[in-house]
Amino acid sequence: MENKKTITILVCVILLCVSCGSGTKKPNVPFVESSSEYYDEDVIVPFNEYGGVRTIQVKINNCSEFPMIFDTGCSGMTLSIAEVYVLAKQGCIFAEDIEGYGYSTIADGSIVQNMIINLRQIQIGDLVCHNVKANVSDNENAPLLLGNGVLNQVESFSTDNLNKTIKFHLK
Repeated sequence: MENKKTITILVCVILLCVSCGSGTKKPNVPFVESSSEYYDEDVIVPFNEYGGVRTIQVKINNCSEFPMIFDTGCSGMTLSIAEVYVLAKQGCIFAEDIEGYGYSTIADGSIVQNMIINLRQIQIGDLVCHNVKANVSDNENAPLLLGNGVLNQVESFSTDNLNKTIKFHLK
């Protein structure tokens, strides 16, 4: 319970301090598109690998870009409070983006409570996803995870280890 209060207070203070008015909230319907004119296509993005962990660049709400772990074992998308602070400071996240709270099982098997926010847009190369739910960890050093909450929105994906790329095939 104390964890929930801490996250709520921290995020609300951040959002209230940096918001310069209310933005209009778009419908909360997830969908995927490509920035190119063709829809049935492949989007290929490079990845970096550190100790067997693959990361790809993800741009959030058309603002900041962060390296995120490409994690097919993760059910959703996870940000730390540090990234939420950066996005709020840039005016890219608003109070109305807070969806509430949920529980997550982390890699060690323990269950943690996280704030859930709506990311209006994430972009991975030419792949654009709208209204993606993300868990926010109150741990500033929590890894940023791109999981099945996004990956399930594409028809398929494959990894090319030789060229260090990930290919997303759009539906």
